[in-house]
Amino acid sequence: MSKTAIKAQKIFTETSIELNKYLLLEDDKFAGFIDKNDITSDIEVKDFPNSYILPGLIDTHIHGAVGCDTMDSTTNAIQNISDYLLTQGTTTWMPTTVTAPLSDIYNAITNIANCQKTLNSARILGMFIEGPYITTQHRGAHPEKFIRPLNKEEILHMQSLGPVKTIIIAPEKENAFTFTNWITNKLNLKVSLGHSSADYTEACACFDAGADASVHTYCAMEQMHHRNPNLLGAALTRDDIYAELIADGIHVSLPAIKILLNCKPKDKIILVSDAIRATGLNDGRYMLGTLPFNVKNGIARIDDGNLAGSTTTLLKEIKLLIEDIGEKPINAINMASLNPAKRFNIDKYLGSIKKGKYADFIIINKNYEVEQTWLNGKCIFTKK
Repeated sequence: MSKTAIKAQKIFTETSIELNKYLLLEDDKFAGFIDKNDITSDIEVKDFPNSYILPGLIDTHIHGAVGCDTMDSTTNAIQNISDYLLTQGTTTWMPTTVTAPLSDIYNAITNIANCQKTLNSARILGMFIEGPYITTQHRGAHPEKFIRPLNKEEILHMQSLGPVKTIIIAPEKENAFTFTNWITNKLNLKVSLGHSSADYTEACACFDAGADASVHTYCAMEQMHHRNPNLLGAALTRDDIYAELIADGIHVSLPAIKILLNCKPKDKIILVSDAIRATGLNDGRYMLGTLPFNVKNGIARIDDGNLAGSTTTLLKEIKLLIEDIGEKPINAINMASLNPAKRFNIDKYLGSIKKGKYADFIIINKNYEVEQTWLNGKCIFTKK
């Protein structure tokens, strides 16, 4: 058994900040904390006196990065995205599709199934199928011509091809309630609500049927009115469902972020990047599925002006919540690690620094820059 004891200025667990003890790793798992006096000769010691240790981050809504996209459906694309994410502190991710021809979505799922078995990089938790079962009015950067009615055979085929974990539904779609019930209870998949014009009643009906999250809350949904709170109002008032948040300061203003943080239980907010292939690259013109988009000053928009995903990372979002919003660091970190782990029922193994969990963690400096990334108790990235 290999043992390593690691010390940092601050080590963030899911409930506290450890300042004095060493984090003990045994093989691929966390083994708790020990005092300096308890370190024996068989334990390798590492000290990072000016750094912080955070759990590995989990991005459950991300399309791509560094010129690559989930819809490219190649091993090389997924490898490149996974490797980039490790440099940014994200150790687990869910490749996300866009609305496209069904054959393209099927190919993307098949490719991820193959990559999940073979790639040695950031963990692939499973897939988020974002489209084609959305609304035209709030399609965002999803091409209207590929939006489809809900279809059981299509969804069953998607599930048969690979590791689909969650599917988006616009609650106003025909038979949305019935499909939500069927997907969550019979297929044991998650349903996320978004890209929607749904009113409050329609949204709550789908939440009652088993849907458990709103997709990039505020964005691509009918906005709240005091006489018709719509899907956004349901997301803000339902304490039993998760709310995705792109906390880049672009998709959602700082005051609106504060409103969400004040409305929702802190364990029901999940930071997502919704990052696209332009992430990690310079401004320019790129493709999101079948749609071209431009990036200017780091902001991605399709030609009609709609936002087209982001170019941010979870670590940048944590920084924004802490420094610009004033959120407590543990809460902000959990929103990008423990909360998504809980939603997808992997918090027994991942999502926080806790004895018995896999030793996925990152070491960052005070500017929120990754110095090292560890996966399964091994350092797999070191900043040069």
